[in-house]
Amino acid sequence: MKQFFLRISIFLLIVLVGAWAIDFVISYRLRHNENRMFAAWNQIYKDSLNYDFLVSGGSCAWAHYSTQVIDSTLGVNSFNLGIDGSSINRQILKYEKFCSIHGKPNMLIQNIDLGTLDFTHGYEREQFFPYFFYDRDLMQKFDLYENFTFAEKYLPCYRYLGYDEVWLEALFEDNQQHYFEFLTKGYGGRDYVWDGTTLSSIDSLSFEYDTAAVRLLSDFLKTEIAAGVEVVLVFSPIYYGVQEKLMNLEEMYMLYDSIAEAYNIPILNYHTIEFKDDTTYFYNGTHLNRTGAELFTTKLAHDIDSLGLLK
Repeated sequence: MKQFFLRISIFLLIVLVGAWAIDFVISYRLRHNENRMFAAWNQIYKDSLNYDFLVSGGSCAWAHYSTQVIDSTLGVNSFNLGIDGSSINRQILKYEKFCSIHGKPNMLIQNIDLGTLDFTHGYEREQFFPYFFYDRDLMQKFDLYENFTFAEKYLPCYRYLGYDEVWLEALFEDNQQHYFEFLTKGYGGRDYVWDGTTLSSIDSLSFEYDTAAVRLLSDFLKTEIAAGVEVVLVFSPIYYGVQEKLMNLEEMYMLYDSIAEAYNIPILNYHTIEFKDDTTYFYNGTHLNRTGAELFTTKLAHDIDSLGLLK
């Protein structure tokens, strides 16, 4: 019987050591991956530069705000923290992790839109996997919303089960090109042409928000202002056809205006930008293509400069 348990113990130890080894290889490779889901996180960890200008938001942040244009126009070192498909809860956690490594910026551009004032969980949760054993603090903070299982958090390799494309890329691709887009300092301009299929299928849209998310954003702004960060809220451009279908557009404006006024924060609205109804500059109803993004960012940078808030 003792021999049996000894053999079982040795077998389990070999399995565990093997799982740790495979987990290390997958996670290490993903922490050096240059494609969208991991690229910005990896740059956050791999350098220790000071970035004095940050952009935060969801997909409209990382797709709309060109860091190259911001840097060249304003003479700053910027980073785009846009996190795809994610509302304010994830945006704040990513910002806080960034600041814990690089320090606070002088200025924060917080993109605001239809999906900001909500709570996101589940979508692309695999983006956090490479850092579970590398940065336990990151895992624990995002666990507040993602509810990772015990096995995902503590058993090597288990969290990658069911995410075949991720571990296959890590083990067998060259980490340079696959199914994710590239980012440059968090920005990923898209060279896409207009596709209005989804928009044409929608009769109407409604702005909805979670009151707890409003409090979360308000508390975040209060904290950053107290820390000396200049914050600007920005509505980046959306196609005019979306605005026409949004039933309570004014309600959205009024809510964000009230938040901005409460903290004396500038709010810039680019929904009326001159190309708002020109599909040349959009690839869908809510996202600019690269041409539109860089044109918008140029205008934004000059407007920021005129505010005189840069230190």
